[in-house]
This record gives sequence, C-alpha cells and structure tokens, in this order.
Amino acid sequence: MLLGLSMTHPAMAQADAPRMARGLIVKLKDSAQPTSVVRLQAASRPTDSDARQRLRLAAATQRTRVSYLVNRPTAFAAHVIHDGGVTSLAAAEAQAVRLRRDPDVEWVVVNEIERQAATALNIDHQTINDPSYGIQTWLRPRTGSTLGVANVPAAWALIANRTVTPVVTAVLDTGILPASDLSGRVLPGYDFVSDADYARDGNGLDSDPSDPGDWLTSGEKLANPQIYPAGCEVRNSVWHGLAISSMLGAGTDNNSDGAGILAPLPGALILPVRVAGTCGADVSDIIEGMLWAAGVDYQGSPTRNANPARVINISFGGDGSCSDNTSGTASWLYRQTTALLRNKGVLVVASAGNGSTTTGLGLATLTRPANCPYVLAATGLNQRGYKARYANLVNSAQYWSVAVASGDINAGNSLTDDGIATQANTGAQSPDVGSYDMRLYVGTSFAAPTAAGVAALMMSVDPSLTVDEVLTRITSSAAAFPVIGGQATCTTSNMGNCNCTTSTCGSGVLDAGAAVQAAIDHAALNLPAFVSPDLTANYLTPDRLQTITPTPSKSGGGGGALDVKAILALVAALVLIVLIRIKDDKR
Repeated sequence: MLLGLSMTHPAMAQADAPRMARGLIVKLKDSAQPTSVVRLQAASRPTDSDARQRLRLAAATQRTRVSYLVNRPTAFAAHVIHDGGVTSLAAAEAQAVRLRRDPDVEWVVVNEIERQAATALNIDHQTINDPSYGIQTWLRPRTGSTLGVANVPAAWALIANRTVTPVVTAVLDTGILPASDLSGRVLPGYDFVSDADYARDGNGLDSDPSDPGDWLTSGEKLANPQIYPAGCEVRNSVWHGLAISSMLGAGTDNNSDGAGILAPLPGALILPVRVAGTCGADVSDIIEGMLWAAGVDYQGSPTRNANPARVINISFGGDGSCSDNTSGTASWLYRQTTALLRNKGVLVVASAGNGSTTTGLGLATLTRPANCPYVLAATGLNQRGYKARYANLVNSAQYWSVAVASGDINAGNSLTDDGIATQANTGAQSPDVGSYDMRLYVGTSFAAPTAAGVAALMMSVDPSLTVDEVLTRITSSAAAFPVIGGQATCTTSNMGNCNCTTSTCGSGVLDAGAAVQAAIDHAALNLPAFVSPDLTANYLTPDRLQTITPTPSKSGGGGGALDVKAILALVAALVLIVLIRIKDDKR
C-alpha cells in the first residue's frame, strides 16, 4: 500500500481492497546436516546444487498439487514460485497450506503484495506556478499555525559550518527519473520488480531503477483479469518514487523547483531501489531490496551494492502484524530482515499507513513493516498539528514512532492543509522526457521521508550513532503534541482529525532541530564512527558474538538472539564434536 491519498482517495480505497498475492516463498529442508545455525538466515544458501533444488521443489509441488510457471531463488535460501499472475490472498494461502504438509518443505510464506499509500492531490496534473522553497510548508520554520511540521531550518542552522559525513539514504519505491533538481544527487540503484507483467519496463530484475510508470487502464484490467484482479487499481502513474526522492535529495541554489531535507549534505546520497510496479510491491521484492540496499548478499542476489545505505525509506505497507515470529510467515521474514539490518547499522523508516475508504478515517493499527522491530514508524499530521484524518494510530509504548505533517484531505470544512509540495513528472502513463512540475501530495508516505531525512542528518553529524541510539534520540527529542481548539482527543473510537497523544500518534511531533542537537551532543563524546559488519552469504557473525547494544523494550524482541531451536541445534552440534574428539583420543 503506497501510503498517501488523492482527492478521490484511491489509496484509501486500496486499504479496503482485496488482499492479493503473487505466489509463494518456499524453503526446502536442508539436505545435509545443518551448518548454518551460526549464520543469520537471510543470507543462507542451500547445501545442495541449484539443479537439485529445482528437482526437489518440482517434486514437492507435484505431490501437493501446487502448480507454478516461475521459479527463482531468493533470500533465506528459499525460492519464489508463481503461475505468472496474481491471486487472492485466500487462494495463495490454500496452496501454502497444502505445500507446508510436504515432508521436504521447511516453510512456506505467501508472497503478499504490499500496496501504495500516496497519490497527488492535483490529479489533473495541474502545475504549481511557484516552483520554489516558499510553497514547501513542510520544510519551512515551525510557527503557531504550522505546529505539525518538523522545523527543518533549525536543523540546517545547526549543521551550517560543521563537518558532516554524507549518509546514503535508500528509497524503496517505484523508481527514479532524471529530474534536474536531483542532478548529481542519485547513486546507481537497482530494479527488484521481478515480474515483467507488472514492471512496465519489459523485463524483470535489472540494474536500471528508472520508473517507467505504474499506471493501469480499465481496458487492461478488463482484458487481463488474472494479471490485474480486483485489488489492482485503475489510475494514472503517480511518480511516487520521484516524489519521495525529491523530498530527501533535491538540491538548492540551482533555480530548479524546491528543496530536499538533505540539501546541506554534499554529493550523491539517494539510492533508488525499485520494488514496486503496477498493483504494488511483492514482499519478496521488498525484502531483497532491503538486503541489497544494506550491502548484504543473499541467494540469487545481484552484484553487491557498492554504496550501502544507513537509512532505508519504505512508503509501502500491507496488512498483518509483525508481532508474529512464527517461522514461515511473512512477518517472520520481515523480522529476520530488520534484525539483520539493525546489526548492519541500517535504520528502516516506514509509513504508518492510511485508513479505510469505508469510514474515511485512520485505523487503530499500523501497516507492516512499520510495526516491525527496529523500524521507525512515521504517522501523519495536518500541518496545524492535529492528526491527519486518514493517518493510522500508533502507540509510542509499543513502537518506535513519531508524527509529522504529511498533508490532509479534510474536505468539507475550514481545516485545510497545503499538502506536501514535491517533484513529479507530467506524464499520465509513461514519463514525459524532461517535463517535471511541483505537485501536492498527502499521506503517511510523506511522513516517512521527513523522518528518514532527519535520521540521516543526525548520522551525518555523528557517524558513531547506532540504530538503537538514533531511535532513542529521535523519539525522545520529539516535541509535545499541541492541543488544537475544536479537536477532540484521539482514541480508538475517534480516529479522524483529533488531538494526538503519545498513545495514539507516537512519541511526539518530529523535531528536526532537537534531534540534530541530540546527535551533536552525542558527537561530543568523540566515539569512533560506526563500522558496519561485513555480513555476506559466505559467513555471518553469530548473534552470540555480536557486540550490539541491548535490545530496547519497544523493539518487540526477537532481534539479535538465536531462537531456542537454533540454540539446541548448536549445543547438539558442539556435543557431537566433543564426542568425536573423545573417540579419536581413545584410538
């Protein structure tokens, strides 16, 4: 779910749309005595050959009457299989239930499609006539009428004349376009949209993260119901990846459109990682994109990313709670991945999600992966400081979370909002070459990059910061929520425009200046820069040997420690080694 809205609320409609899946993620049992209990599972590889894996998978699916046309390796020593189309979540789960019963299968995860959460307010592609910083309210100083913005200029003032270290920020989204305002700011990325039917670029995975458009016509949908079922939305291209990248990386003093939050940091620092095409983003593609962005190899991975990110922005989300750590669930895959990224020193920032078209209001629960351990969830405010009508609730006692202006759509009353002004392409379907405009967007999609940008600014002034330290400082420095006259307090029964509390909108209003000051204070300790461990498919440092800060209580647990089964397996292996040595000594 792309976490944003248009005046016609297509993304809110998607929140209530049928849940879809593109096949299954299948892990076969290891054919040899397990040796990978000391390895982080995301980068595991099978001990038998690729050909043998394919034969075993074919046999298992034949025994359980699960058909597929596509089979490709993926992270966790698993395989993605599907029949070339999209099915309902229920149909995919029915196949998964059968395949899980096979004795040669270790686990099966339904490859659910996560949906977008943002589109443009001016859906007629009307160009804003003032392409300047002045219309970017979200980047302007905080005033009495804009208590919901992050007060970014205060952070910029603190950074001025300081030595900073550019921080690579990955944007997992629909891709990138060569807008002049991003000239010299974008690093070589990758395209992880694995299925050509949805990629719009004529192929699957490749090294070109350009956004060809994510449009869908009613004619295409009618002619191809298997490829484009009910959950796929008919619409023009949104250029969402460009909008997010511009919020982060747009240059200044170039007489071109607006600014980005990372404007004070020099050089190329935006890493475009394309994970979404028409209909949304597969869980498997998102996870592979996260691993590659962080510089982690895995089974079937492309050439290692030469510019690993320390911050990853994800403005997509799906239904489901990350509290489930049961092996073989999508939440388990996300949890394993976010734990690995935390060990790598990579912070994931994710949109909290938008609400339901049935009520037009936010929901009481976060979308996934915003509800995963070690992820900073960002929910949305009206620029005045109260909760945006569509934004999902988040309890700061349960999740690392902040709130910040992300536009509002409260049509029908006097509570208006400028929306988030950022860059878009003018093309309705494919991109118009060289034709860009500034466009108003709304949605929690646009809360996430503001928070991701602040985190990157913090790391730029203090490269020693770990993920846990950034999470602690960015949330503890948040400003208190304002009490806006005429608004009731947010509760699970009042989830529209309302006055936020820490139990409904996170730790407070994201405060860029206070967060950067907290990082500067920590930098005074003169600690060495954080060195990311070289986690690869060949060897990953065991969790028991990691020197990681103890897990904060809000991270949800399960982060770095081996589970009970893994510990027992490790103990059994060590006992076996001892017995063998004793036997050899007796000889």
